[in-house]
This record gives sequence, C-alpha cells and structure tokens, in this order.
Amino acid sequence: MLVFVVLLTLAVTAPDAQERVRIDGQVQWVAATRMQVMTGGGSVAVDLRQADQAAHRGLRAGERVTVEGVIADDRRSIVAREIWRVTDQLGGQAP
Repeated sequence: MLVFVVLLTLAVTAPDAQERVRIDGQVQWVAATRMQVMTGGGSVAVDLRQADQAAHRGLRAGERVTVEGVIADDRRSIVAREIWRVTDQLGGQAP
C-alpha cells in the first residue's frame, strides 16, 4: 500500500515540478511555432505551440512582450503558456 501511495504522489507532482518563468523583452523574430525574445540578459528562444495563437498572432520584430511559461526539457528554450504585448500607460505600444 505504501508503494502505491508513493507512486501516486510522484505521478501527481512530476508535471508540476517544471520550472515556471516569466520574461520581459523585445521580439527579435516570430515564425509559426517559434519566437526569439531579447531580454536584458540575452536572447531567449520561445516555443509557441502551447500558447494561445491569438496571443502571438501579428507580433512583429521590435514589439515588447511578457512571456510566461516553463523551461523546456532540453533547457534551451521556454515553452510559452501566456504571452502579453506590453503597452505604455496611454494604451500605445511601448517604444
């Protein structure tokens, strides 16, 4: 019985163990399922396949964005879950 409880606990917590991240930066380029974002610390690859397509449709190089997601298994990119365009307080696009 104890083994079953331990296995059940591992099965429930394993997917939640992914490292959640949030980055702010400027879009370098966007393709169908990939995006590259320049942050203050460097360039970050973003996988767009799990994000809502409406959130990244129409993004262009130079636009400011916030990306929330998890570190990919290969630790080379972020798997985006949410993407927001960053605007200034007057409702316009940030420079």
